[in-house]
Amino acid sequence: MPDTIDYDEANRRLLVGHGYVEGVDARVWNYEISGKQVLRQWFSYRKANRERPMIGDHLFELGELQPDHWLAEYTTELINVLNVLGRLVDLEQSQADLLERICLAQTITADKLHEVGALTVDADLTQRSADSSEQNSLLG
Repeated sequence: MPDTIDYDEANRRLLVGHGYVEGVDARVWNYEISGKQVLRQWFSYRKANRERPMIGDHLFELGELQPDHWLAEYTTELINVLNVLGRLVDLEQSQADLLERICLAQTITADKLHEVGALTVDADLTQRSADSSEQNSLLG
């Protein structure tokens, strides 16, 4: 059961314990969401040592139930995660271009939205919403 994950940039290899996956782009290895490196986070739930800080005075025995070897499904999951991250990395530039075009585009005013009826709410929906609010206030 591996306990380490790392990246060999010179050889473009993702190192998992004593094994590796070739052809991994450095951008995939470094991909982060909310300040967390995705591959390290993914691996943290599948490595040999999965210790987590205790929450209060509770020790959860369920967390100790885990395989004693690397499961084949972990390899499948890892390849899938690498493919998804690779696609996200490939899309980054076009997403950035789209966002820039959106931000630079002319905005639509509230008056224009009212004029074309985009902000008009069906009277029946308005009444149902009011009825629901009234019922909730009576129950609360």
